[in-house]
Amino acid sequence: MNYRRLLVLATLGEDPRTTFATLWRLVPRAARITVIAERPRPAVAWVASVPPPGADESSSGLLEELQEAARNNAPSVDVAPATDLTPDALADAVAASGIDLVVVGSQHHHTLALASALQKRNPVAVLCVGAVPLPARPPGQGLCLSCVTLSAPENAAMLHFLRDRAGATHRAVLLESSAFSAGALAQLREVTGLASQLELVDGSDGRWRRLFDARTSGEFDLVVCARFPPLVLLDVGTRPPVLVIPPLQAEVPERDRALDPSDAVDDGTRIRLRLDYTGGVGRRTPIDDQEIAFVRAGEIVARETSFQGEVELPSGLGDSLGILRTHSRGLADPTAAVEVRIAVLRAGHRPVLLFDSELDDHALSRLRAVPDADAWAVRIRPTRTCASIRHRLESAGLLPYVLDAGALLGEGDAPDVPEQADGVRLARAARRLRASGVPVGAIVHRGPRRPEAPGLTAVVASELDRLAPPRIDGPPSPTPWLDAVTSTLAIEGNRVQIELDNSLARGWVLSAIECSRQRLHFQVYMASDDDVGRPVEQALAAAGARGVTVRVLVDSLHGLHGSLGLHNPLLDRLASRPGVELRVGRPITGPPSVEDLKQRDHRKLVVADGRVALLGGRNLSHEYYAAFAEVPLQPDMHWRMVPWLDAGARVEGPAVAAFERGFLQAWMDSGGQPFKVQIPPAAGTTRARAVMHRGLRDAHTLEAYLAMIDGARSHVRVVSGFPLMLEIQHALLRAVRRGVRVRMLLGNLTPRHGHETFHGPMATGRIAATSFVQSRIDPLVAAGAECYEFVVPRHPSWAPTIQAIRTHVHAKTMSVDGRLCAVGSANLDVTGSYWEDELLLVVEDEAVATALEVRFDQLMAGSDRFDRTDAQWQRRAEQRRWMRYWPGVLG
Repeated sequence: MNYRRLLVLATLGEDPRTTFATLWRLVPRAARITVIAERPRPAVAWVASVPPPGADESSSGLLEELQEAARNNAPSVDVAPATDLTPDALADAVAASGIDLVVVGSQHHHTLALASALQKRNPVAVLCVGAVPLPARPPGQGLCLSCVTLSAPENAAMLHFLRDRAGATHRAVLLESSAFSAGALAQLREVTGLASQLELVDGSDGRWRRLFDARTSGEFDLVVCARFPPLVLLDVGTRPPVLVIPPLQAEVPERDRALDPSDAVDDGTRIRLRLDYTGGVGRRTPIDDQEIAFVRAGEIVARETSFQGEVELPSGLGDSLGILRTHSRGLADPTAAVEVRIAVLRAGHRPVLLFDSELDDHALSRLRAVPDADAWAVRIRPTRTCASIRHRLESAGLLPYVLDAGALLGEGDAPDVPEQADGVRLARAARRLRASGVPVGAIVHRGPRRPEAPGLTAVVASELDRLAPPRIDGPPSPTPWLDAVTSTLAIEGNRVQIELDNSLARGWVLSAIECSRQRLHFQVYMASDDDVGRPVEQALAAAGARGVTVRVLVDSLHGLHGSLGLHNPLLDRLASRPGVELRVGRPITGPPSVEDLKQRDHRKLVVADGRVALLGGRNLSHEYYAAFAEVPLQPDMHWRMVPWLDAGARVEGPAVAAFERGFLQAWMDSGGQPFKVQIPPAAGTTRARAVMHRGLRDAHTLEAYLAMIDGARSHVRVVSGFPLMLEIQHALLRAVRRGVRVRMLLGNLTPRHGHETFHGPMATGRIAATSFVQSRIDPLVAAGAECYEFVVPRHPSWAPTIQAIRTHVHAKTMSVDGRLCAVGSANLDVTGSYWEDELLLVVEDEAVATALEVRFDQLMAGSDRFDRTDAQWQRRAEQRRWMRYWPGVLG
């Protein structure tokens, strides 16, 4: 063992040869030994280190005998007599001489009690050497240590001892009071840098007592304890030597709340994990932003500052990490301050099965029967500690690995995510891991909806018996990130135009209908019988009359047709027109559930003859298609008469077929007959992809937005008027922190001029909703993002009292680095991300993206920027902070 300065407590007259022979076996490389000898009690006390007058001259011979016995153990030996040693005096001597091991070579209970009292004053190791010689071992074989611990702090102290004091050839058998998994053992070895051979034994059944049995003492060279056991004090004469190690000295102040980290995955690029506090009721609380240190092989290998409970680390740090909160303190020994340990998982040769950690006990037992796969648990929502989940997994005989969905997805603290999306989030996590090279072959979710997971098998627990072993045929091939997370492929040969002009968009729609010759597919979320809806109705009717097959699909609830007894006069008329077939999606005929109200089809699409597609955010109503210059605004106008800012795209080329296939699926879901979709010829040179999202089945449009943000290196521009989903907010904040310039344009759900709002039903509620929208961009403003409130300057046709308007921004569009952009029906809120069916056009063309960014910059140049240094903004931001925690259903 690696001890250098030894203090031996001996008794004059006792044979020292066994003590020093044993010491030579245990500590062969001591640098200095000090021997303090007491005469057997009762005896006349000696004074200090000077023999008392009239002392028996044989004492000198006994001291010489001790000197001679100790000389083989160290190059420097001091022997001195002492009288009536006290624990305080002995503690002072130990501190003054830098003693790191006190050896009790006496069998007297007084000396043993003195050593025990010493350790309470001075954290030094104490070795109690018995009268029994050590058993003979073959040459080169290390010591066999039996290590006993009764608590987590004692475990830490024992591992600290094994790392710093035991040799690489030593074999240690660690007994503790509770079961210890093989995975935890591997973590311990890697985090501490332990070189000794280590075997774990559950000591809860009392088996540790056999270590002190004289009949089995020959099995071990040394018993190591983290406290003085009573049996040592009662009788050490017939036992193996006992080393009592000192407790660790905490280097970080005690915390009110302990850490509860998830395990992590090294995807070859980064390691991302989530850190919560163990305390709290319901959802776990993410730790506040602070510096976290990560330990491997006894050294700090990374220091990172957490953000909303998340930490990102570089790849390649090892299979296990110790975690501690530093609070800017210097740490002489990081392993002494490690608070928790985690496993770092990575791609291997065996397929991986991901399962919801909340599966019931019967389902967990079934997981054991899935052959040839490693089962990893995923905590979908943080309502239970990772530590408790690990314990449950170990009890079920499963690997005690707990990944966190929020960490895998980079969600941050996202209380807006609905429970109905749990299966989708598990599938998202699986697909992300698979795209990063982890061979995930299947997921086990809790239902009731089966998430779409292309390339994976998705089952519920009752189907586990029929689950074939997950197969991964070779390592996953490199896949572009957008392809992997959105289940789309980039399509070459398109011509794409993007607009933020209501009048132009209206002209495109009417022209596409009027020019159609074979078929016309028209899908919308809402339709109004107004100055925009009626011309479109007439154009559709005319197309049907000339022989064009016209298919019209409208969401039943928001189209106010076929649900809850409602009828839309415009749709009633269309349904009666020759050549026009009308279908409504998901009609509600009884008391509605949350799913009925939220899981709607929000797509807006026009496809003419399979050659031209028009898509975007516009419904069939005045405010979406009327231009600002076309409406002579008056202060007393209804707010629905004030035009909104919206965006759309016109697509020609092969990408049109992908959007038409999306319409076909929705059409058939609504009872329509199938039709054939043909791929049109190339019409240009633009790469594009059609991202289709089906609510509560996938999250493809959300993943597209996130992939764009996370891939940004220079800048991100966003135009959106609905409350940002917190996961998207989190991604934008990550972008700001890595130096990306983030610019965002938003508006007012109730349009206003000056300080006055336009009147109309729900105007007050929409004002509150605007505050909700702004509450979601406040953290971005505070972080340094450029966020603007959309302003339209005065037009001559408006009333003189209206100098400018602040209207609603209904566009859903984004551009990144001047190289790719997106536009569609998908809002960047939780409803668009999970609940509703959506579509999104992603354009990978620098010319198109750059032109769109120029238009964004023009709109922002005339708008008002939120100033984080402005006292009024700071006050309003503080007032609406609570809105962050509005239920996700309100998103």
